[in-house]
Amino acid sequence: MAKKKEKRLAKKVVEKKRPPKADKKKSLPEKKKKSDSPEEDIEEISEKEIENFQIEGIDMEKLKTTVLDRVAKRGDDGIFQSELWKKLKLSSRDGSRLALKLERQHLIKREKVLESGRWTYKLKIAHFPVSTQSIESAPCLICPVEQKCTLEGEISPRTCPLIEQWVLTELSSSKKTKK
Repeated sequence: MAKKKEKRLAKKVVEKKRPPKADKKKSLPEKKKKSDSPEEDIEEISEKEIENFQIEGIDMEKLKTTVLDRVAKRGDDGIFQSELWKKLKLSSRDGSRLALKLERQHLIKREKVLESGRWTYKLKIAHFPVSTQSIESAPCLICPVEQKCTLEGEISPRTCPLIEQWVLTELSSSKKTKK
């Protein structure tokens, strides 16, 4: 029993002799070395650094398009940014900077989520691309009197039989595809 007390006291003495924790105000590079996840410190990067971010030897426009396509394909569910960087063979550092750049351009949204006990980001498309399919067959695109068409005129979208027929056709075809 006495030996257990001695061990506990010795342990407390050892714990007290440990050096105090380092000052939390470290420079950014030191923080990055200690951080579990580069995503945690990425917010401290300057606007200019993100705006001018480039990956050497990579066509950034093509990469941006690829990222946006993959994020958009996931729809409202989004994609974990770490998953995307693995698929694109990007480092976590480059991927995070790219995500910030796209977010600041209002192309994607980064949503902080807790996944498997760790904080990460899910990327979601900010604005889904608009499909032109709904207006491709609109009669207005090939209307011979389109120049004379006004809301209050003799020729008007409100009274146009071509528009009426087009709307009815589109409505019936959309009902068929839903079944």
